[in-house]
This record gives sequence, structure tokens and C-alpha cells, in this order.
Amino acid sequence: MTAAMLSKDSSKDGILEKAAANVVPVDDPHEKRQAQDQMKFMNRIPKAALASILSSWLYFGYSFKCLLDAQAGGLSGTPLKVAWLAYAMQLGHAIPPGTPHLLALSAMGKAKRQPALRLTGDQCPSVDVFITYCGEEVDVLLDTVRAVAVSDYPKNRFRVIVLDDSVSAGVKADIEKLGSQLDNVFYSTRGSRPKTHTKAGNINHGLKYVTTLLGGASDYAAVFDVDMIPSPHWLRALVPHLLLDPNVALAQAPQRHYNLPDHDPLGQSMHILFDVMEPSKNATNSAWCCGSGFVVRRDALDGIGGVPEESINEDILTSFYLTAAGWRIVYVPEDLQWGMVPQSIRKHLKLQKRMCAGIISTAAGAWSPKARMMTTEEKYGALFPALAFSIAIIINMVCFIALPWLLLTGAPLVAYSTEAQLRNLLVLFLLKFGALFSYDFLSTKATNYQMSLVGITNSWPIPFQFWTLVRFALSIVTGGGVPSFAPSGLTDIHAAKSLAGRIRVALWDDGFVVHVAIVVSLLAGVSTSVFAAASTATVWQALFLRAFWPPVFLIWSTYLVDCSVPLSYALHPPDILDRSSLLDRDPKIQVAYPNRHAKDPVRIRYPQAIPVAKIFYCIFACAAALFSA
Repeated sequence: MTAAMLSKDSSKDGILEKAAANVVPVDDPHEKRQAQDQMKFMNRIPKAALASILSSWLYFGYSFKCLLDAQAGGLSGTPLKVAWLAYAMQLGHAIPPGTPHLLALSAMGKAKRQPALRLTGDQCPSVDVFITYCGEEVDVLLDTVRAVAVSDYPKNRFRVIVLDDSVSAGVKADIEKLGSQLDNVFYSTRGSRPKTHTKAGNINHGLKYVTTLLGGASDYAAVFDVDMIPSPHWLRALVPHLLLDPNVALAQAPQRHYNLPDHDPLGQSMHILFDVMEPSKNATNSAWCCGSGFVVRRDALDGIGGVPEESINEDILTSFYLTAAGWRIVYVPEDLQWGMVPQSIRKHLKLQKRMCAGIISTAAGAWSPKARMMTTEEKYGALFPALAFSIAIIINMVCFIALPWLLLTGAPLVAYSTEAQLRNLLVLFLLKFGALFSYDFLSTKATNYQMSLVGITNSWPIPFQFWTLVRFALSIVTGGGVPSFAPSGLTDIHAAKSLAGRIRVALWDDGFVVHVAIVVSLLAGVSTSVFAAASTATVWQALFLRAFWPPVFLIWSTYLVDCSVPLSYALHPPDILDRSSLLDRDPKIQVAYPNRHAKDPVRIRYPQAIPVAKIFYCIFACAAALFSA
């Protein structure tokens, strides 16, 4: 590596100005169609969110009036208590979807999309690319390093630094061997394996390490997780957004995954974040750094003291700190990186619990003494996602417990004083359901149908997330550190050869006996409600007003399906895809990229049969009740 390889300050050489002049828009019909589709989504989703919020308030407001009228008319005892509890449960269950609705609403009239840009020529700013490693599979690491090292970018304008927190002599030898072949690959380690906030501390070590290299620190820094394989043109796609706007500190690309099993049974794709939430956040200048596949100005990162170490979710806290310092973060909706999801339900659950604690610790980090650049308003803004997330978990956990009890009473779940009120309730519910469906349909379409058509599902991790919240709260009260999330047991479901072994591992080692209890209690409650209705003179009407009252039916049927996911996974675990079959590898230089089959969006689409059945039931049941009333 020569002394001229990286300039410590490219602005002094005029390179940044020359590079900015070489930025051109991408002239591609497919990109233009994608841009048009996303702009349509951005213009429509706030209106659907507004309609959903207003119709929900109409329905719940009128339901409240009906309850008061029924109580004044003589309804008392268990039927009154059940009706009030059913109302409270419906109202509570409507709160969690309100957060993405409010986010979409905040983008009304602000629709925008970062254009697809390319940096041409060899006059390019310098970039230090950090790859964080902490004991993952070495083959996965090497594939990422090779792909980054051969990026379509002048070789004397970027360096690849592997930051090894596993302190592995074997990894060091492998990376140094690659470095001797590729010239721009480096290895560094802190020298001992840390116990907390490993990624943030690892990156900060890397930021210091590159100052000791020839040429010093680069103009920009970039970070990749160990499993994220970038497209060859990723730097030429992200860097222009920093070149053209001096107020932009960081450009973030979506994270895609190439090893998802067919139909993504555990809901691991994260499309709801990258195709629904991040575009809305970008429209309101509040996009997040998401931890991998981003480029950031080195001076902006230095200005906030490096990557914050006060949270497990260092990426979101970095976003808050940069925004508070007056910088902008932009979300670039191009598929520029492809990584891996955990290949077992246990590893996925561990990730879910870690993310849960990370969101809460991010709010705590925003109120730490090191967050002095954040205003009080910005600190409360950081607190809101954590509160919304925590409240959603607590509400769903309460519903898990309360819903079976409500069904087991066998009492009607709705109260009204006249038939006219019942008809009005049904009309208002259909209006609310239709508005919510329009929002869900637009969101589902934006994700290429990789989420449910009826509400955001995937509620099965909630019992574990709730326990994580409890542990985190206790650790704060007792003054302990962030709780660890090592899963119990030693045997994974995929390692258990027999059906009995898989069931034992699922129920006892992984704790899914909780889900068996939820499923059994729900089925018992529905059965009791059905038997109670069967003993009345008007069986169909009684069924409709009990377990099959549409607003409550949507809740228990969703819970029933979601809590069956880990049980179905234990009985019929999906095949672990051979990673080599998902990559196209160059036999000469050994660089590998995900192949067309791995990236096929149709392969991982959410199965919509059950959501469609729910839609038809709600529409036809309400219509039948209206016509028969």
C-alpha cells in the first residue's frame, strides 16, 4: 500500500468536488417503475392510516356509548363485566398498530424517495469499510470480506478492516492471507473478548485503528455485519447521497436475506421495517441507521464521540445522536446487501429477545449523560418507540391471559340496548375493518406480499419478549447490567432426530410449553362459548355475539395461528438450506453472490389463505347479521 493510497482529507485535494460532479442518476426502466410504485405507496399510505385511525375512534366511541346504554338498561353481573373487559381488550389490541399508523400519518404530504444515483469515474472519496466479527462461521466471514474487497470502486480509495472480537489466531491468519492477495484488507482486534456492547466498542476500536494506518482515517466509514454480502456497486450507489448533500451524515441501504426458508414461517424477512417504516421515516427526515450496509461521514461520527456504547442497539442510538447534532440520515431503497437469518427457531428467538432489550436500552441511552447534544424534545422522541414497543408487548401479554377467560365465561362479548345499536355497531366495525384492510393491503403490497393481509402477525415471541422486559426492568432496579440472552438447553430442534425428541426440545428446552398452554386455553374457551351458544334458542345469533363476534374473532384466531407457529416448527422444521446452493461462486477468485433463486421474492411470500378466510368471514358474517336484523 502506497502513501498516496488514501488521502486524510480529500476536500483539500478537490476530490470531493470532482466526485460530486461525476454523480449521475440511474437510467433504468425497472428502477423508474420501482420509484413510481413507492411514490404511489407514500402518497396513499398516510390517507389509509388516517382513515383507519378515524374509523377506529368512531367504532370504539360508539361501542362505549352502547355499553353505557346497556348498563343503564339493566345489564349487570358477569355479562356486564365480560362486555366491558371485551371492549377494553379490543381497545388495547388496537393500540399497537397505531404506532406505524401515526408514523405513516406524519409523512402525509411529504412523500419523497431517495433517487438511485451512481458515482462514475475514479475521482472518489476514501472509505474505511469495517466488518465486525465475533466468532461466527469463518466461511461466512471470508465470503463477506472477498465481496467487499472486490467492490466496483478504485482500489486505492477504500480499505477493508476485519474487526475480530473473537481474538482468533485462525481468523487472523486467514485475513492476513487475503490481505497479501488483495492488498486492501486488514485485520485488527482489541486483544480480549468483551462481554457487553461488543459491536459498538468493536467499531470504535476500528475508528481508532485506521488512524494508525498509512494515510490516516478516510473521509467516510462503512460497516457490514459479518454475513452481509454487498452488491459490487454498493459504494457507487451510497456515496453519492453524501456527496450531493453536505447535511447528510449517513446513507442506509435495506437489509435483505438470501437464506430464508420457503414462505418465511418465522417472519424473519424484516420487510415491514425496510419497505413500510423506513420510507415513511425518510420522508420525515427521521430515517434510522440499521447497523449494516451504511456509509457515514467520518467527521460526523467523530463529532458525536463515535458509535454510542450506551445501548445494545447502537445503530438506532447513533441515529438519534447524529440527528441531534444537526445531521440528516437518508434511506436509499436499493437492494445492495444480502445477509443471513438465524437458521433455527432458538437462534431467532435469541435475536428477538436481544432486539427487545436493545429498543429499551436505546431509550435509556438517550437519557444518559453522554447524550448531552440531544434536546429534551429529542429525548422524548427517542423514548416514544421504546414506550410504544413495551406497551404493545404488555397489552398482548394481558390479552393472552384475559382472552381465554372471557371465552370460558360463555357470555356475550358485546353489549347493546336496541337492535338498531347492533346494526350501527356492525356498520362501524365494517368501516373500521375496511380502512384497516386498505392500510394492511398497501403495506403488504409494498413488501411484495411478504406479510399478512390482515394485521401484523408474528405474535408468538411475545411471552419471551415480556419476560425480557421484566428482566431488563429488574436489572435497572437492582443496578445490574443488561441481561444476557443465552437460550436454555444444548440440543437444537434440527439436531433432534426423532419427533419425540423435537417435541421435548421445543416444550422444555425452548419453553414453547407456554404456547401449548395458550393454544389449549383458547380452544377450550372457544369450545365453551360454542356450547353456551348451542343451549340458547337462537344458536347462530348467540355464536355470532360470543366467540365469533368479528372484532374478538380476529384477535383469538390470530393468536391461535401465531402460537401454533413454534409447535408446527417443532413437528415439521423447515429444511436448512445449503448455503453453497444459494450462492454463485467465481471459481477463480472465490467471490460469491446470492443467486436468483436465493433472492426470489415469490419464494418467501406469506401464505395468505388464512388471512383471506378471516376477511371473508368478517364481511359475510356482518352482512348476514345486518340483513337478518
